[in-house]
Amino acid sequence: MATLAATDLRPRQLVIEHLSLTIEGRALEDVALGGWVYGPELGTAPVILIVGGITASPFPFGDGQAEGDDPRAPWWPALCAPDLIDPAKHTVLCPSWPGNGSTWKGFDDPDAMDSISVAGLADLVAAWLDGCGCDIPVTWVGASLGGMVGVVFAARHAGRCAKLITISAGLRPDGWGTATRHLQRELVRDGLRNGDVATGMNRARQLGMLTYRGRDELDTRFGKLLPGLDRPPVAEYLDHHGRRFAERFPVKTFLMLSEAIDRGSMADAQAVRDAFEKVSAETVVIGVPGDMLFPWALQVELHRALQAAGADSSLWKLDSLYGHDAFLADQDRLAELLRGAHAFGGELRKAARPRFEGVGVEPVREIRIGMVGCGTVGHGLLEMIERQSKAVADRYGVKFRVSRIAVRDLTKSRGPRADGIPQTDRPLELVSDPEVDVVVEVAGGTAVEATLVAALAAGKPVVTANKELLASKLADLGVLAQRTETPLYCEAAAAAAIPIIRHLSHRADEIDSLWGIINATCNFVMTRLEQGDLSLADAIKEAQRLGFAEAEPDADLDGLDAAAKLSILAYRAFGAWVRPDGFLVRGIRDIDPADCDLAESMGCRIRLIARAVRLNGALDMAVEPLLLPTWHLLASVEEEYNAVYLRCASSGDLSLFGKGAGALPTATAILGDLIDLAQDNSVRWPVPHALAVAREGSAVAPAPRRHYLRITGQPHPGLERKFEGLVRRHGLTVQNRATRGETDRVHLAFMISPSSDAQIAEVTAAVERLARVEQRLCLGVMD
Repeated sequence: MATLAATDLRPRQLVIEHLSLTIEGRALEDVALGGWVYGPELGTAPVILIVGGITASPFPFGDGQAEGDDPRAPWWPALCAPDLIDPAKHTVLCPSWPGNGSTWKGFDDPDAMDSISVAGLADLVAAWLDGCGCDIPVTWVGASLGGMVGVVFAARHAGRCAKLITISAGLRPDGWGTATRHLQRELVRDGLRNGDVATGMNRARQLGMLTYRGRDELDTRFGKLLPGLDRPPVAEYLDHHGRRFAERFPVKTFLMLSEAIDRGSMADAQAVRDAFEKVSAETVVIGVPGDMLFPWALQVELHRALQAAGADSSLWKLDSLYGHDAFLADQDRLAELLRGAHAFGGELRKAARPRFEGVGVEPVREIRIGMVGCGTVGHGLLEMIERQSKAVADRYGVKFRVSRIAVRDLTKSRGPRADGIPQTDRPLELVSDPEVDVVVEVAGGTAVEATLVAALAAGKPVVTANKELLASKLADLGVLAQRTETPLYCEAAAAAAIPIIRHLSHRADEIDSLWGIINATCNFVMTRLEQGDLSLADAIKEAQRLGFAEAEPDADLDGLDAAAKLSILAYRAFGAWVRPDGFLVRGIRDIDPADCDLAESMGCRIRLIARAVRLNGALDMAVEPLLLPTWHLLASVEEEYNAVYLRCASSGDLSLFGKGAGALPTATAILGDLIDLAQDNSVRWPVPHALAVAREGSAVAPAPRRHYLRITGQPHPGLERKFEGLVRRHGLTVQNRATRGETDRVHLAFMISPSSDAQIAEVTAAVERLARVEQRLCLGVMD
């Protein structure tokens, strides 16, 4: 427990009366500003000004006599020390809040000034310092509301503030804290209306206590309502603080100061920069990661804003279970932190420091990643973060660090880059972990849905590469992200290194059609089949050996992987959500190396193509192998590369090309999403609108197209003639043909004139009835 330094701690009261002031445009008469002074007379020693939270008394070190629950008992004894704040060598000023030592004419009247902002409070403190005759720049030490007022004081009265130490405060309140304080004020106002102010103040304080302390502390200290108990253990604690607050604290002061916090926001980013450019004080910003009232992110925001404006700021983390009240409940640890920061070391500077005349140097901030999964892509992300650390910091002013990993098997080694990173087998823990700023999911599968939903619901950004989950749940996740205003990124789920989702998300034009090679496994296999020396099975084995195919490649070979990606891309391109079971999906298992030779003889190449095309108010969507003319851009895409070809309403044709598989290409997409997050570069996920899918027999049918039909059978001189006659009987013609012979069979390929899918299905069915036909394959042709 902290004890007071052995020195004379009897404060002297300083009241400046009969002032006339204009505060925030309102004239105040007969103003009395009060406060207390410890230590030497003003003008004979450096001045430290202490301002606490709403309920803080102007006696941080007590009055030399009071103890326990006495209002004049010390509340910050740990900071009273020879190497911190020493009343033997520092003049310590402690102003009183309005209604609690300061007042003005009509303060308690119903029609009197009933609202004030932190700026107004800062001006009142400045007026008190004027009245006291304090012309020495002060060191402002402020906690909670006192820290917020100190920030504004350092900007509005820059010449009067030599140093600013702000603890558990911030540049602004956040929405959750504002909502909580609004409820507190409403409870008090209900009490005023009902004639039971004590109960209103009691309940308001009880609600506040739940925000002042950390969740972990409340859980371990009080626990749950167990069998045999009439009330939960925390009830007595809340009752005690509620009663004491209602008995001692002025209602008007509470309402005014509570609302002052919520009126503490500056207008916009430019107003913040303009204000902070005036700050000449050295600034120490201290925050608590578990603080619910002024979250750690607000401390980071304040620190960054000060540095960006050219101010001298340092950021310090007070690790404590006690949440917002750590500056009181864990003040010994706070004292050690202040010693480490040399917060009160050396002589205070009496002259303003030289100002940086440029635009300010953006500080490098850290974003901490909670990673779900640590397989191939996870290892790739760890490598990319390490490899690109300096470049990312130089370009974007941010560095990324994986602070925790969730994996299924804690006994499995995750490699040297994962050594030393805390691991858990419960991914939901990442959502509540204050050391995690963003959840990055690279585990795959649908079992992680609960974690992503929980993160978005809690306002924690999500980056995912999980195309399987997104194929069925993207619309739900997107709407949740939009409702909670939480970023959701999924670039790595579509085409690895190709930034297609980023392009679609930020486009200014409308997309008429999207055609793409978006499965690296199939494209690698097709390339090997074209080379003629491998069967389909052998080509798959080579893709697996090189890391371009999964151990179980069925989803790739059957087109399901590409279909999942097409669902994601169509949502972004057209605003419509169509699951993979809502359109044609066909893989490459039926393709023979002979098909590649025959297609080449007719000036084409075969590729697995995903398409989504606007067609008469509907979408023509499919994943299927197609013949492409050799001159087409997509026909030249080989090996593990992917490409997306867009036709846009105003900008014409656009294409994107890059690697579509591999640990590092996928990791670059994830890192790109993280950079977007760091730059607040997120986009809306609108509620998807209904678009019919074009299909045979529906109101909108796919457009007729040419088809490739290959027949494999025993050599027979009349087979080709019989097939052409069959085609003519169906009202179609053969436009091109090619032949490839083998020892005991022949492959005949025909290019059929444009037809509907129903027409070509009839032709294909008729081919089955031809004698000596063993196999047949029909593919569409992309012209």
